[in-house]
Amino acid sequence: MPLRINVVMGGPSAEHEISLKSGKEVLENIDKKRYKVRAVVVTKKLEFYYCDLGNSVPTEKELGAPLKSKKFKGPFLPQASLKVWEKCDAAFLAVHGSFGEDGVLQGYLDTLSIPYTGSGVFASSCAMNKIASKFIFEQNGITTPPHCIAGPKHPKVTAKVLASTFGFPMYVKCPQSGSSRLLSRADSMAQLSKTLKEFAPYSLEILVEKEIKGPEFTCPVLEFPDGTIKALPPVEIRPIASDFFSYTAKYKDGGSQELIPAPRPQKLLRQIMDLAEKAHRVLNCQGVSRTDMILGKDGKLYVLELNSLPGLTTHSLLPKSFVVSGGTYKGLIDILITTALKKHKVAL
Repeated sequence: MPLRINVVMGGPSAEHEISLKSGKEVLENIDKKRYKVRAVVVTKKLEFYYCDLGNSVPTEKELGAPLKSKKFKGPFLPQASLKVWEKCDAAFLAVHGSFGEDGVLQGYLDTLSIPYTGSGVFASSCAMNKIASKFIFEQNGITTPPHCIAGPKHPKVTAKVLASTFGFPMYVKCPQSGSSRLLSRADSMAQLSKTLKEFAPYSLEILVEKEIKGPEFTCPVLEFPDGTIKALPPVEIRPIASDFFSYTAKYKDGGSQELIPAPRPQKLLRQIMDLAEKAHRVLNCQGVSRTDMILGKDGKLYVLELNSLPGLTTHSLLPKSFVVSGGTYKGLIDILITTALKKHKVAL
């Protein structure tokens, strides 16, 4: 009898649209002979809609406006959504950003005793918060860029202090935003002051990092059903549309070159893979992760962040790396689901 899999996408974060693209890609590629598939869309107002897949996958327009689609049932509020999860064997999480990637949705599914892909509450929360994960990395001997914490909770850390500490350029980040949203490079005092003011309403703490110049890499890590953790081929990222791997460089066609595997010596590739596996383990991640890093001019690898629910769009690096390693998108989905079911069984 086929397993019922709820593919969850959307959510209230700034990454809502990217999540819908990830979810649609999963719906297109999941083995519909092996699984009975339900698309679950979470709106920006935290309303749940669901649609049981028939012969066709909902269009991007339907996923973006489920209320207007005859295919979807809803809305259901989170506290009254048992109908959405009825007979669900596992949830496939294609949600990014707050609510979906920060442990909140994971805790919600834990209360319903529903297995889900990816990490649990603690690892998801830590990975999503760039400040918290930075502290954990540094405590475990993982090098990260020099930083300061600014924002409303740190009024003494002014633009002038930051400029004298790091010089320009520097990177300003809201600690719980992904897909390069609420991320900016400051090249001047005026730009830094403006960015700190713009980001203040979104977070009481803002991470400011010194720029590390050098090639940028990302490396996915996949957990297999037998518990084996394996780094996939590293990706070298060469932005074209901007000076760094911005939102535009990530998602615009031709916005960046993504070389898989990275055309670097095997010794460096092994160091990247080992570091990605270490970052995965120290945050206690499960299922999958993807670690971004830069090779500094001093020869050190600097970890920028870890993504606990990497994107699954046609532009995303996890599926591209898995395919280069000899797998298929459909096979990747199977591994993530089977690992989630095994993880849940062990937890029980």
